[in-house]
Amino acid sequence: MTRTRVNSALIRRINTGRLFHIIRQNPGISQQVLSRESGIDPATISIIIGNLETAGIVRRATDAPTGRAGRPTVALSIDARAGFLAGIGIEPDVIRITLATIDGATCADLSVPGSADPAAACRAVGVGIAAALRGVKARRGALLGVGIAVPGLVSLDGQVVFAPNLGWRDLDVAAMLVPLLKCPIRLENDVKAAAIAEHLFGASRDITDFVYVMGRSGIGGGLYMMGEVYRGPHGLAGEIGHMKIVPGGRPCGCGGRGCFEAYASERAIRAELAARGQPVHDDIAILAAYRAGDAVVRAVVDEAGGYLGLGLANLINIISPRRIVLGGSLAALAPILLDQAMLSLRANALAAIMADVEVVVSVLGDEAAPMGGIALALQQFLDDPPVRLGRSRETGTAR
Repeated sequence: MTRTRVNSALIRRINTGRLFHIIRQNPGISQQVLSRESGIDPATISIIIGNLETAGIVRRATDAPTGRAGRPTVALSIDARAGFLAGIGIEPDVIRITLATIDGATCADLSVPGSADPAAACRAVGVGIAAALRGVKARRGALLGVGIAVPGLVSLDGQVVFAPNLGWRDLDVAAMLVPLLKCPIRLENDVKAAAIAEHLFGASRDITDFVYVMGRSGIGGGLYMMGEVYRGPHGLAGEIGHMKIVPGGRPCGCGGRGCFEAYASERAIRAELAARGQPVHDDIAILAAYRAGDAVVRAVVDEAGGYLGLGLANLINIISPRRIVLGGSLAALAPILLDQAMLSLRANALAAIMADVEVVVSVLGDEAAPMGGIALALQQFLDDPPVRLGRSRETGTAR
């Protein structure tokens, strides 16, 4: 009989991440409650918490004496003074940068001009992060990790396989940035990163099975299944924008025809409006014209809403998630898209599955990609935490 070998290092990393996030979401939690919430035995928790405390990641405080018998309660919290994480959302025309403490609390947001030239984009990232650190009076050594969200296909090893809007192919962006930033870097597709952020920082912290659907120039998907993003064998799973909903239909940027994003994305809505002699330039203008009763805009948006519902119905029938989360331009246009989308969704989804699915709008807004970067940096940090973080109590930064 062959015994299954247990990967103890992997289990320890998983348990460390689970405990970290429970403490992050419940500052002041006791070790006893932590064990109950996590399902991890007290002995294992003691070892992990000891390691996190030694690394300067977790701090403990003992309740003041109450005069009652028994041991005083020890309250556990994430020590935000340990250092900073940076989340980067890269787009062709703008690079969004968010700086956060290791508990995920945002302390700086800024944008710098983007570039389709990889070297120029990397330089812009370096300049933006330096400015963000100066803004919180922190030294470069306080930066513990960087996560980068890219609008394109990203392999399991963090290579940009293809980012059509940037024109990037087979590019190791992390390797280009390491000499500039001198800290661990993790890179991921922007929608997958946003899905992780939705679970860690958004409205889906309570569930482990949902689909994050982001609209922008196209439509992307993050399949958050059984507690993690499903990436597939090559890291490229989740390209829901390219499922076919109209055989031989409108041309898509991928080279195919009839794709979901060719009918339901903001770009598709604007293209159809322009084709009907009613050009608009952004989602704000679309919202305003729709609410003003513009007949052409209403017809195009309602049609797009119907296709959105059809695409979501296909996802629900196949995956049966607990929740569909709409982000990006789909969230911005939700007030005028959802009525028709929900009619189409209910007409095309299997009723038995649809009964347990809710459709919600993400609360992360335009910060979804950079907060996804924060989530990636946090994952990297927890996978390989430093042995010890020196802290300066006066500046609140890591040395």
